[in-house]
Amino acid sequence: NGSSAEDPEREQELALALCARRVDGLIVIPAGDDHRYLEPEMRAGVATVFVDRPAGRIDADAVLSDSFGGARGGVAHLIAHGHRRIGFIGDRPRIHTAAERLRGYRAAMEDAGLPVRDAWVSLGSTDPERVSTAVREMLAAPEPVTALFSGNNRVTVTVVRALARHGRPVALVGFDDIELADLLGVTVVAQDAAALGRTAAERLFRRLDGAEEAPERLVLGTTLLARGSGEIAPSDV
Repeated sequence: NGSSAEDPEREQELALALCARRVDGLIVIPAGDDHRYLEPEMRAGVATVFVDRPAGRIDADAVLSDSFGGARGGVAHLIAHGHRRIGFIGDRPRIHTAAERLRGYRAAMEDAGLPVRDAWVSLGSTDPERVSTAVREMLAAPEPVTALFSGNNRVTVTVVRALARHGRPVALVGFDDIELADLLGVTVVAQDAAALGRTAAERLFRRLDGAEEAPERLVLGTTLLARGSGEIAPSDV
């Protein structure tokens, strides 16, 4: 096993190194968006399953969390608590999960007949300075947001710190759980990491046993864990 550290070149290097050791199968959490380099290995019989994000530019089994549905539900939760100006802070748009969560945010806003201002959406790296700046700008805008939806756990951690410095309560729902979220009272859309891993392994073993059906995309549901931050009403902000 090995970690790509979200580097596509490192991902390719690790995957091909494992194939060179004649492994029977791979479970890949992709960093890149072009996996054609694996086509010769898959044709040679290396069973391959992608987790969290689908393969890019090839057909392969994938086990994913419902990023679109989870984000849609998380934003709808904020809307149900009275929010109309909701900001979205996410990862780079080329990343499948980031794009799907943004799509879910937009869908929830559209479902409620609410506009989405350009100033309420910020995509980019998870660098703390970038995220903190986005929070400050959204809260200082002429139409300041009263709630935030953060697109992954790294973003959420920075948003929690930025809001602590802000000094006034701002509603927050994050995608992915974070350490100590239960103690900090952070409402999140939680993925079931154990189920993702188990389902990917089961799919891989099916392939190793000779299953020849077409590649499948298996989407697992998420769970909204209401802990307080997502239940702050606009009048309290």
